[in-house]
Amino acid sequence: MTRTGARRNAAALCLVAAAALTGACDPSEPAGSSSPTPRTSQSSSSAVSDGKAAQAILDQAFVGRQELGSGSGALQSQLGNTLPAPDKNVLSVTFAFTCTGNGKVSFKLAVNGKNVSSAAHASTCDRSVFQQSVEVPDSGPITFEADVTGSENGGFAYAYYTEKKQVP
Repeated sequence: MTRTGARRNAAALCLVAAAALTGACDPSEPAGSSSPTPRTSQSSSSAVSDGKAAQAILDQAFVGRQELGSGSGALQSQLGNTLPAPDKNVLSVTFAFTCTGNGKVSFKLAVNGKNVSSAAHASTCDRSVFQQSVEVPDSGPITFEADVTGSENGGFAYAYYTEKKQVP
């Protein structure tokens, strides 16, 4: 083999290796991109993605319902939120929560500072939706607190929806 032929073979081999490592041979991906690799620790971009995936679950489950407040993000050992007092004409509110990642979540709900004992619940983060109706007899905040155990590699989303309104 000539030197020129050997150089061409070496250059071709380097090109093939580079293409294999970067995924440049896949016409569906731009040159230089690669498939994401699984990570054991959660980066902020994947945490946002997990939260958005969980939010999409609630969006599909409660189409057309008036949302009073919501949030989403990466699972963490303790979660919580307080919805300020809903409008005077709101008689009850549905609290909805979902999470991914196979952790376990224990909930407590309070209305106007008083625990709603029937709303205490434990759930697995398997994309199912936990929902609880709470009466709002007086104008006051609605609070949820959640403790996460097990895996925190996942996302969560919650929302408060108007359930019943007073008819004028």
